[in-house]
Amino acid sequence: MSDLLSDARKTAQLSPVLAQVLAEARRTISWRIGSESDARSDIDLLARVQDAAASIGVTLSAFERDELLIHLESDGHVFGIIQPLIEDSRVSDVIIAGFSKIAVQQGRKTVKTQIRFADQRSYEAFVERMLHRAGASYSTKQPIADGMIGPLVRIHAIHRSLCDDGPYVTIRINRFTSVGVTDLIRVGMAPVPLFEYLQAVIGIGKTILVVGEVGTGKTTLARALAAAIPEDESVLVIEDTPEIRLDHPHVRYVTTRDENLEGVGKVSPAQCIRAGMRMAMNRVIFGEIRDAEAAEAFVDVCASGHSGLSTIHGRSALDAVTRLELLLSRVQRNADRALLGAQVATAVQVVVVVDVCKFSRIRRVIDVRELGPIADGVLRQRQIFSYQFADGRPQWMVSGRVSAFKEAMEGASNGFSLASIPDRVELPLEVSYREAAVSVRR
Repeated sequence: MSDLLSDARKTAQLSPVLAQVLAEARRTISWRIGSESDARSDIDLLARVQDAAASIGVTLSAFERDELLIHLESDGHVFGIIQPLIEDSRVSDVIIAGFSKIAVQQGRKTVKTQIRFADQRSYEAFVERMLHRAGASYSTKQPIADGMIGPLVRIHAIHRSLCDDGPYVTIRINRFTSVGVTDLIRVGMAPVPLFEYLQAVIGIGKTILVVGEVGTGKTTLARALAAAIPEDESVLVIEDTPEIRLDHPHVRYVTTRDENLEGVGKVSPAQCIRAGMRMAMNRVIFGEIRDAEAAEAFVDVCASGHSGLSTIHGRSALDAVTRLELLLSRVQRNADRALLGAQVATAVQVVVVVDVCKFSRIRRVIDVRELGPIADGVLRQRQIFSYQFADGRPQWMVSGRVSAFKEAMEGASNGFSLASIPDRVELPLEVSYREAAVSVRR
């Protein structure tokens, strides 16, 4: 019944004539998208719409036609012929470089599929409809578009005018509707004591920077760690595409915006961060540090006493620190490296590195370090946890027994002590057994 009501509301938004065309098109359709092999789905739907309009004596504009196509396609699978890829739990990204070039990423490996669109026209129509659902669009004047379809699927598209073939589309699928630390323990990202340490760091108000390459689980880890933020804090989440959603009583979300076709209206990450300093917030969660202005704003807000959580691309903690220093140097041209490093150390207390284990092909936390202070012109780093795959199983070595935050963490209500855990920690037995069984099947 709720589906019928939802459909009625959608149809009610159409004009009476378009609603009549839609009803006629639906009457002639006896199959659902994806139920037949189905590179023809887009073309078949278009033909149904055109036939229905002709039978009623209506001439449709391109916009009206696309609007009806969106309604018809929503009757079946949202993603048309690539729906099986979206539903495959092993797939993290769908990469489309042309109507006959569809690949997926599984554990950082790119694999070509046999799926293809019927032709270039049906592929471009598909991209337009996906962007329409995501509330985005692209053109020769504004050739790059980003958007979200629901809370779990991110669409990135590059217009054909910038590509050799194209358009290029990358679809990122977040497999967790909501995610907590227990979920990440269950999938083998890290053991319980490591997460207890990170939760303790969050609980005492320190800033964490999550580092990793594309597809290693940076945002997923950030979402899980954010669940440890105390409920009496006010949280501000800033992103360019809204992916982080928290079950927290005092959270607000701000989304950046690109300039419009007239070249105005841009709202940068740095503007959002600076606005946040006037919003009575205790903690800022910043989706990803990508440019110099955003880096300076994030470092500034965290160094001024606000706790933070963010992600940055890199392969190691050293990469992350070096990149932050490089970004800061672009806006502070006369600052020497020691001063830049001091700013980083003041703003960021813990760096967490994630990667895909080359043996198990599973996303892991591979390194956890505390930063600071500067000594002899060098930013000091204290390694707390390090990852290794030995004797056929994942293990995390406790490299550092003394945290710079020892007193604060042990004195917290849910006190944590590094001294209380063994030198080597592993995943829960049930997780290790399941992972070993999957490895044998491979």
